[in-house]
Parts: sequence; C-alpha cells; structure tokens
Amino acid sequence: MSQLAVNGGPKTVTRALGRPWPIFGDLERQYLAEVLESGKWWRGAYGEDNLEQCKVAQFEQAFAKYQDAKYGVAVTNGTQAIECGLKALGIQAGDEVIVPAATFVASATAVVLVNAIPIIVDIDPDTYQMSPEAVEAAITERTTGILPVHYGGYPCDMERLNAIAEKHGLFVLEDCAHVHGTIYHGRKLGAVGDVGTFSLQMGKTLTCGEGGIVLTDDEELAKKIFSYHHIGRVAGRPFYEFHIVASNLRMTEWQGAIALAQFSRLDEQAETRDANARYFEDGLREIPGVAPIERVPGLDRWNFYFYHWRFLQDEWPEGVTRNRFMQALGAEGVPLGLGHLQPIYQNPLFIEGNFGPVAYPPGVSPPDYSQVHCPECERIHETEGISMSHALFLGGREDMDLVLDAVRKVRENAEELVE
Repeated sequence: MSQLAVNGGPKTVTRALGRPWPIFGDLERQYLAEVLESGKWWRGAYGEDNLEQCKVAQFEQAFAKYQDAKYGVAVTNGTQAIECGLKALGIQAGDEVIVPAATFVASATAVVLVNAIPIIVDIDPDTYQMSPEAVEAAITERTTGILPVHYGGYPCDMERLNAIAEKHGLFVLEDCAHVHGTIYHGRKLGAVGDVGTFSLQMGKTLTCGEGGIVLTDDEELAKKIFSYHHIGRVAGRPFYEFHIVASNLRMTEWQGAIALAQFSRLDEQAETRDANARYFEDGLREIPGVAPIERVPGLDRWNFYFYHWRFLQDEWPEGVTRNRFMQALGAEGVPLGLGHLQPIYQNPLFIEGNFGPVAYPPGVSPPDYSQVHCPECERIHETEGISMSHALFLGGREDMDLVLDAVRKVRENAEELVE
C-alpha cells in the first residue's frame, strides 16, 4: 500500500500554511482615509517645504533610515527604480552593466531600457548569488557598472563586489527587490553600493501593490535621483523649471499610505520569518538528501522574498529527480516553486534580441545571448534548487514541523518515487 500522497496515500498537510499575503488592517484604512480627506493625492500638492503630512515623504524618510541609508526617493515600481538609479549614475548608450543569471528579468531589461547592455554572469553555487569571480572575468573596456541582486533576500558578497568596482572604476547598483530588512554584518542593504533599488510589488515582503524606492548615501546622487523621478525638476527651484530630460516616476499618496502602514509591520514579520527559517534549517540538516543554503558569516537576519533550499541528487535512489521530489512534496500539501532560478538569458527576448527601440552607438551591439551559458545557474535550476514563499514562514513553529514531516515522509518512502 502506498504511503505517499502522490501515489494515493494520505496527505501530511491538510490545511493552509503560513499567512495569507498581503496582511493589512485598520492602519491601512486610517492612512487611506487621511489621504482621501486631505484632497492631496500626490506629493506636489504639499510643496517641497511642507511635507510633514505627506505620506510618500514620511515613507521615504522612515524606510531610508531603517535601511541605514541617508536618502530615499519613492517611485512607481522596482523596474523604474533601477532605471532611475542607472540614469542618476550617468549611464550612457552602449555601456555594459554586469547582472546575474538568477534574477527576475527586470534586473536586466531595466539596463536595456536605458540603452545599455546587460552582461549576464553565473552565480555562486553555495549562495545562489552573483559570483564575484564571474563578474571580474566579464569586465571589458565598455563595462561601467555592476548590478548585484540580493537574490531571495540573501546578501551578495558586497565587500568583494565593491572592491572589484573600485579596482576598475565601476559603479555598484544593488537590486534590493528581495532584501527588505535583511541584516548583514550589522547593517541593512541598499546603501552598501552607490545606489540601492527596492520593489514594493504586491508579493514583496514590503508592499503597496506597485511601487519602489531608490536609496543612496550620496547627496549629489540623491539630488539626481529626485530630478529623474520628477520630470527633471530640482528641489528648491521654481516648480515649472526643468533641468534634465526625465520621466514622471512619482509614487502617489495612495501608494505612500499603504507603504507607510505596511512598513510598521516589517520588522516583526522579518523576525518571524528568520526564526522560522532557522528552525527549518536545523530540521533539514537531519534529513538525508536535502540541505539548506548555509548562512555566510555576518548574515544576522535573513528576511527573504522566497526561501531557497537544496535537493541533493547524489543522495537519492537512482531515478528520483528533484522534479519528482517536488511533485511528491506538493502532493503532501507543501506549496513549492523554483523562484527566479531559470537563467534570464533563456527568455525569448534575449535569444531573439527583441530589445525594441534601443540606441546603441555605431559598431556596438549586445552579445549573442543564445551562446551565453552559466553552468551553475543552469544546473541549480534543472536539478537542485527549491523555493517556498515568504508568507509560508509567517505562521507558527507547527507549520515548519508539518513541512519537515512531509520532507521526512517523502525521504523515508523514496523508493515509491523511482521511475
């Protein structure tokens, strides 16, 4: 008689795990009502010298301080946060910017949208983060910047990446879409490089439905970021005076209200996720054939967008694959995915070169992405990596026990999975 649910046996998990996302309540309702009644639904209604009641400005200041940055500019979404940051850093047509293979595609398409060229490199097999060795090997005379992604909320090796950037005269723009509230070597991320960009899309650990924010410690960069998000205006100058060609990337007061309310819960939620993850990691280490991504020294708190762990192919009976394991665990009631592990260069837009109206200089063109291969990212995507939603880790310790029970059950009955 089959023990595994995938073969008709009883399920291990028979209820929802974690918490429904997003979480909201009376504070969101209060702030939204305040915006409605104020009649001031965008920051411009307050004037630059009267922002005390502006929800967007309050959020910018609070979040920048929380992330250990001096300046913050809230924008429409995470993709345009990257574009805005790149423009402020002085990106020029045909410049090369190094990005990792494992990330959401916008980390690279934002580079294309400012007429630059994304150069895609492999990831570190121990951390799933951008490989510093691969970055250094990819630098050419056209390279102007490095765009590390703190993938899954796990920190990149910023010390090494900053050192490489300094050696070669490059900027560093941190894509922090997954890393709100992670603490690394005693500080949070976003101003460890020159600029950091965050997404506030609905699935993120800090959300206002759609939105983003750009952080920096550099006052001059902050002024440029503000201008690029505000149609070329400069703070302190007349309202209808424009200094650069720029778009309107302003966050609305509605988004600001939600972001500010959600921010009030971020730290508590980060602590809950991290504590549950540590407990889950201890349990995984006791089960043959699976393993956590081990924490690098200095990773004091890991607040992840999604949580990755490993399937160890060599420790399973022949014929049991990662995909078969995931199928079995899903049947036991554990929701799983692959995150953004599929190498971004495998998307048709890269293979076919569908870059739209880019303006590269004569004689400058992107690489043939159909010939790009990042062996570690491809291997991890095909055979090793497993992800779970951050919301799953917002429940009680008993939720972690249920997931671990399901993993143990599948492992103990692995012979049922042999194909």
